[in-house]
Amino acid sequence: MKCEKAIAIYLQLDNNQPLPLLLKLHLMTCKQCTKEIKILQKAYSSLQPPFNLPLKNSIMSQVMIQKPYRQTVSDFNWVVTGTVIFASIGLISYSDALHWMNYHFGNKILVPIYLVMGFVIAGYIGSYVATHLKKLQAIAQSIKSLL
Repeated sequence: MKCEKAIAIYLQLDNNQPLPLLLKLHLMTCKQCTKEIKILQKAYSSLQPPFNLPLKNSIMSQVMIQKPYRQTVSDFNWVVTGTVIFASIGLISYSDALHWMNYHFGNKILVPIYLVMGFVIAGYIGSYVATHLKKLQAIAQSIKSLL
């Protein structure tokens, strides 16, 4: 490998990208390129701003003080969405599109459709539980206290 090509390959690399094998082999044998690449590495490192640890600590302390942002969705929207999902699942058997797919693909299409519907229901219920976990825990505690 020629020295010009080796330097060109090095300049095309990203900062933390490892050196290709051919370039490493060339650097082992060529002291001129090794010296030039070390100079380039020093130049790159001098361009980076110095790391300031106290700044990091002050930023992290401010982040920990802030309250987490939560966007809430009203219960009405959850009920409407659930109603639309369950109604569409119930009404899909009357759909012309399902009859068309059943005619062209046979009963083989029913299993994937029912799997997709199951994943939609599981995703809906899972997202509701995940966003209302504290409320559901309070309900469970009140039920336990009644028993």
